[in-house]
Amino acid sequence: MTSDAPATGTETWRPAHAAPEIENQDGLVRLTDSGAVLQRYQRSGPHATTVMPIPTPGRVGDDLAKRWSATRADLGHLGATEASLTHLDRAVAELAPCGYDVLITADDSDAAYCWLTAPTPKFMNVGALPSLIPALAEVGRRPRVVAAAVDRIGADLFAIDHAELSTDALVDGETDRIHKSAGDGHDQGRNQRHSELVWNRNAREVADLLVALAHERRATQVLLTGDQHAVDLVRSHVTGRGNLSVQTVRAGGRHEPDTGLRLLAAAIATASALQQAANNADLGWLAEELGQNDRAVEGAQRTLDAATTGRVKTLVVDTSQPSGSDQVAEVIMTAASTGATVVATAAPHLSDGVAALLRRPNHE
Repeated sequence: MTSDAPATGTETWRPAHAAPEIENQDGLVRLTDSGAVLQRYQRSGPHATTVMPIPTPGRVGDDLAKRWSATRADLGHLGATEASLTHLDRAVAELAPCGYDVLITADDSDAAYCWLTAPTPKFMNVGALPSLIPALAEVGRRPRVVAAAVDRIGADLFAIDHAELSTDALVDGETDRIHKSAGDGHDQGRNQRHSELVWNRNAREVADLLVALAHERRATQVLLTGDQHAVDLVRSHVTGRGNLSVQTVRAGGRHEPDTGLRLLAAAIATASALQQAANNADLGWLAEELGQNDRAVEGAQRTLDAATTGRVKTLVVDTSQPSGSDQVAEVIMTAASTGATVVATAAPHLSDGVAALLRRPNHE
């Protein structure tokens, strides 16, 4: 049997039909996929953007009010409007002190933020276009993840939305003779078989709900932790259903106080590794095409020209300069508006920090 549970994260997950992942509550937009990030480039400026830490209480430098006051003053000197600064004020006040860095950007209409789980150089910028390269690097191509902390009775199911985790459901199955009885002879064997049947039925119920949650979340990754035998049973019932990759992690057992946070950390690590593997594949393809001078261009102006004519299939942006230049921001905006995939990753060898794979050869 299942029951709803209070969220342990700051957000609840959104239904599968909500795309892109944009959530606006009281003028604060949460950016959790590249579509939402790229939409910010289409908005009228000026935009004020900064990357800053949101420390947990008790950490060195945890005086967020003092830090923000100095940052706000600097953004004002750079030309940020009072309306955008007011939206940033509200964003900083509402963000939970989780210990991550955050990218926050605002125009005169609202503010948006993206948690940054990887170390990112701090910067601030005011311009006609926002500076969102760190957000693109963070959420672009990030696979979606669901997770469960499992025991032989049931499980706690978690939805993981980028850097935030919420409890989706609690599953409590059968408990009749859930533990093997020592017994003697036939009784012992009968009790053991009964216990194993109950464990298996409970595991199937967990697996069914986990697969349904993954489908609703459009997740491709499933993480399992907890009692090893129960985890193995759940895994066997999930494997082969849909396009799901199942991974066992050591994140604690069901009902342990830190299990949720440890599952979140494991999900972030898993998603980041898969994201980087996809980016590396495109970097290899880009290097090959640039070497042949065939289906790729490099440098801000050549890439902008290709984007303007709709020839860019995949735009690659170097994250070494996280604020980027105005021209790079224009390339991103133009390529995104023509349906290009935008990949932000470490690629310091690129001229002007930008290059593109093309839909058709250069000579056409």
